[in-house]
Amino acid sequence: MKQEPNFKYYYKNDFRPLASLSLHEVAGFECPPGYTLPLKKPDAYALYFVMEGKGVYILGGAEHPVAENDLFVLYPDTEIECRADKEDPFTLRAASFNGADALLLLNASRFDPKAPVRHMEEEEADNVIRFMAGLYTFRGQDIYGTTQSTAILYAFMSMLVKSATWDQTAMPPGWTGAVHIQKALDFISDNYAKPITVKDIAEHVNLSRSRLYRVFLQHIFISPKQYLAEYRVREGRNLLEKRSGSIKEIAQAVGIDDPLYFSRVFKQICGKSPTDYMRYLIEIKGNNGIEDE
Repeated sequence: MKQEPNFKYYYKNDFRPLASLSLHEVAGFECPPGYTLPLKKPDAYALYFVMEGKGVYILGGAEHPVAENDLFVLYPDTEIECRADKEDPFTLRAASFNGADALLLLNASRFDPKAPVRHMEEEEADNVIRFMAGLYTFRGQDIYGTTQSTAILYAFMSMLVKSATWDQTAMPPGWTGAVHIQKALDFISDNYAKPITVKDIAEHVNLSRSRLYRVFLQHIFISPKQYLAEYRVREGRNLLEKRSGSIKEIAQAVGIDDPLYFSRVFKQICGKSPTDYMRYLIEIKGNNGIEDE
């Protein structure tokens, strides 16, 4: 009989509530001897921390031994293997995340596909454990939970950046493309309520559509079209929570003329249709004893 990990806790969030940085999964678990994690090609960035024991992490064909107090990074859509030792299997804490700032902060934290492992000193290791625990404590898809978990993610990355060993007066590796990304994100933020297209975004940042596509994939791992859709849905969700109009009016308010298309994209991203999401909000308020004004 195949042995499975012993999970102490686990939480998954399929919706990307904030564009900058969003928690995807957080977990704590013990691995059986020789166990290989079913990761292969992750769909998000992740940080894995070895609480105790040891194993091996293989990225891009390079093998990296990992042991107690080691922190290693997973890159999305990249072939990897992570295997526990047969004699002394590791216990792991893990957090995966997405967002426009994810790759920039990992680069600034001195992680690199060729050097994806950092050993943490005792005080740093204690902080990693606290941050991982905080991410699970403040899990949730409501505004409070997503804001708290994102704040903890930023604090976590800030600690890693501060403790990284590079000349921090210089531009960290990989930040040059961020200029185009930030300009594109600002343009979307200012104009999402208008019928803008990927072509409009590319022209604004003075890049070809193919180059813009590559820059988006490199930095935030989604296409400009997907990012624009997610941004509009996120703003639409905020309007639904405020009950600011009908679904048709909300769709138009976020730059989508067709309410059926808005509902379809909303369900693809959030897992619920706008109507079902509103029912969910009413149910949550009822369970929390909150009365509508």
